[in-house]
Amino acid sequence: MATSVLRERAELPATAAIEPAPAESAPAERAVSPKVELQSPLQALPRPKLSERVAELLVDHAPDLSPVDRARVASVIQSAQEAHQLDPLLVLAIIEQESQFDPKARGHGGSIGLMQVKPFVARDIAQRHGIPWKGPKTLLDPAANVSIGACYLGEMFEMYGDPGLAIVAYNLGPYRVQRMVANGRNTQTQYLLSVLARYQALSSQFGPVDPEEVEDANAE
Repeated sequence: MATSVLRERAELPATAAIEPAPAESAPAERAVSPKVELQSPLQALPRPKLSERVAELLVDHAPDLSPVDRARVASVIQSAQEAHQLDPLLVLAIIEQESQFDPKARGHGGSIGLMQVKPFVARDIAQRHGIPWKGPKTLLDPAANVSIGACYLGEMFEMYGDPGLAIVAYNLGPYRVQRMVANGRNTQTQYLLSVLARYQALSSQFGPVDPEEVEDANAE
């Protein structure tokens, strides 16, 4: 199986960590927001190696996806890494958090699909990023859903620059996070902690990238 191969790797571990911000960055009576650092060796893999490795990981985590859809989603995640510098394992962690890799998942607030995007948000994102939009049913297409969700996540990273705030904004919305920051509230939400835990678990399962694999891919 793919996981048995992935777990044999033993160098360059991926990490996700929360570091406390300096005490002087917020008033003592207010909760201090953490600094989140993400580092995945996957980002060193050139195309198409990254898509291949992500597709391998999806074999175990997304049994409801067909091989074709797994390949399409992996390709979209690769494109998101190139276009928005998004860590592929972070995108997978958010997919797992949002939908448990169920492409037909629906949330209480009307969110749909793998990355649980609401139709009115998805329509705006699709129009601005040139993604074909055929109404809410578009979000039931796994690749289209991840493409739209990744674009939205990328916008949150561009807006905040801080991975922790970007992840929380993906969940709560950017304006609510802005208010939290302005009021000195702690942004270390349970959602953020859960996503980071999933990121760590995926990193451990995926295993590190063999430096020779990067060299071989660059030589092709």
